[in-house]
This record gives sequence, C-alpha cells and structure tokens, in this order.
Amino acid sequence: MEKNLSPAAGQEQKIDPTGAKAGKHTALKKELVGLVCLLLALLVFIWFFQRVLIPKRLDYGATWDMYLKEPENTVDVLFFGTSIAYCDIAPGVIYDEAGVTSYVMAGPEQTIPVTYRYLLESCRTQSPKVIFVEATGLLYGQNNRSLKVNLTYMPWGKNRLAATFAEAEKSEWPGLLFPMYAYHDRWDDLTAQDFQIALSGYDRDPLAGYTFLSRIQPVEEIQVRDYADVEENYPRNLEAAGEIVAYCQAKGIRPVFFLAPSVNRVSDELTARMDADLTGMGADFINYNEVFDRFGFDLSRDFYDTLHTNCWGAEKLSRYLAGTLTDLGLVPTEGEDAALWQGRAEHFYTRTAEAAQSPDGEGGAAA
Repeated sequence: MEKNLSPAAGQEQKIDPTGAKAGKHTALKKELVGLVCLLLALLVFIWFFQRVLIPKRLDYGATWDMYLKEPENTVDVLFFGTSIAYCDIAPGVIYDEAGVTSYVMAGPEQTIPVTYRYLLESCRTQSPKVIFVEATGLLYGQNNRSLKVNLTYMPWGKNRLAATFAEAEKSEWPGLLFPMYAYHDRWDDLTAQDFQIALSGYDRDPLAGYTFLSRIQPVEEIQVRDYADVEENYPRNLEAAGEIVAYCQAKGIRPVFFLAPSVNRVSDELTARMDADLTGMGADFINYNEVFDRFGFDLSRDFYDTLHTNCWGAEKLSRYLAGTLTDLGLVPTEGEDAALWQGRAEHFYTRTAEAAQSPDGEGGAAA
C-alpha cells in the first residue's frame, strides 16, 4: 500500500527558504561581478584607444609624457612660457657650458594662467632652484588656438582640471576632458608609432624639451610686434603672474621673467610696463633685447622666422644663458647622470652639424 506523503489535513506545510535565498544571492553576485568586469574592460578599452588616438607629442611644447620620465628632483632650472622658450633654449648646451641641468616645459601661445598650472604640475616631480618664464604670455588672449594642445597633454589631476574649467570655453570641455572624443576622427591617420607609444610609453627626451629647428629665414630689420586686446588680456595674465611669484617665494624658487632676444619685439612701452609690474611683485625681469649685440647673432642665418631662432641661434642664446646662471646662484649639478646630460649636449651638436649640410628646416612654430 502506497504511503501518503502529503501533509495531514489541517497542517500547514513548512518550507525552508534558505536554499532559494542562497541561490538568488549567488546569481546576483555573479551578475555584479560580470558587470564590474564589463565596466573594467570598457575602461581599459577607452584608456588604450585614447592613448592610441591622441597625437603623439615629441616636440613643439606640452611634452609632458617625456618630462615625467626625468628622475625626481634632478632638474635645477625650468623654462616655461610660449614657443619662444622651446624654440630658443637648448638645455643640452646649457649643461655643456655650465654643468647645470634644465628642462623646457613650455607650450605654444601659452598664457600665464596656464603657465601657472604648468609650474605647479612640474614641481610635483622636480624642485627647481630657478624658473624662467617667457613673458610674452602676458599679452596673449585667454582662448587661443593652442589651448587644446596646452591642456590635452597635461597629466590628469587638479591642475589640468582647474586650467580646463577656468581657461576653456564650455563648448571645449568635452574634448579636453575626454580626448578620445576630441581625436575620434584620427583613425585613418594612425601609424605604427601611435600603437608603439600607446603600448610602451615615451622615452626620455634627448633635447630636454627643446624643439630643434634648422630652417633659415634671413632677417633684414628689427620689427615691433603688434598684440591685440592688450588692455583686456594683460591684467588677467598679470594676476596669474602674481600667483607664480607667490608660489615661488613660498617654495624658495627664484622667479625670472624674460623677453628673449628677438627681431620682432614687444614695444618699449609694454616692456617697461612688464618690468615695473613684475619687479614690483618681487620677480626678476630680464629684457635680453637690451644686450642683443652680445649674442653674436648672424641675421642672415640664425633665425627660423622673425619670432624664433633656429638651432644656430638657440645655441648662441643658450651659451649666453649658461654664462649668466652663476649670477642667479646656480652651480654645476652634483650627483646627476652626467653621461645622460652630456649625451644631450652631443645629440644637439650632432643634429646641428647634420642640419648644416642641408638646412631645409623642420616644422613650424606657433608663438
């Protein structure tokens, strides 16, 4: 006779819910793990292809990835500002002449508020004794054609974000915050170098931030450069210059603002205004046009255009700078990689010798 296994009449059947709940929790946990893995894979995909798509930056300023390869606290002098800085100053020559390590962390058409953020970010890995700021940045407008370059290559962090929100138009924020969006149309232009650097990263810069130019443009006369909207741009830039000076004073860094020797110059009136305002803040101000004849420039050979020197002009300016660094309290750097820095000098001289054989000129330089 078959036993009746059903509950007795009038008795409620008890069900243990533990197994069902455990099953639900396990399934939910698997779903969450899968979702997290999917999000991580998506982030890795975006990160990698952003590194691939963004144009590789080996010269013409904003060369942050190479700068960050420098061992911490091994650079005594930092140069900031516009393209006049990265086209006119060769750290390898300075080291060869004075034994002082230096690096150029400038950017094209860079305004002083952006330079201030470059200074803060640069000093996260280096402790310079002196900084030089190329002073024509005081005269540039807030939203210029080179802002994207100046900000896109900065390391992620508060300095990049602060510069983005303060200096860029809101319409530019998506591209600056998400470079993959800004450069999504580069697929057809990608090269093997794009993938190589995306995978392995950048090497140390053999020119320490200098951009090598060998084209020759003969110059016939000294000109005065016209700057638009000075009264609108100058006060805002000067306020940021004050922040630079205050930061340097707090950190024991000597701030030097300078006008590079040029054949297309800032007017005497604006130069005097800069001098008074900057020295009034406690910075040094040097107008190298006052000693233009001391550099030994050959106007038929030493300029890339009317704003920038080529490699021969940069060598002359850098030798002169090296000879004046002791006046700023700098002495030859001890304990650094002398072979690396001497190699940088030799690299510059080798390229200069090669350029002398065929000075066709490279690139273009935005001031």
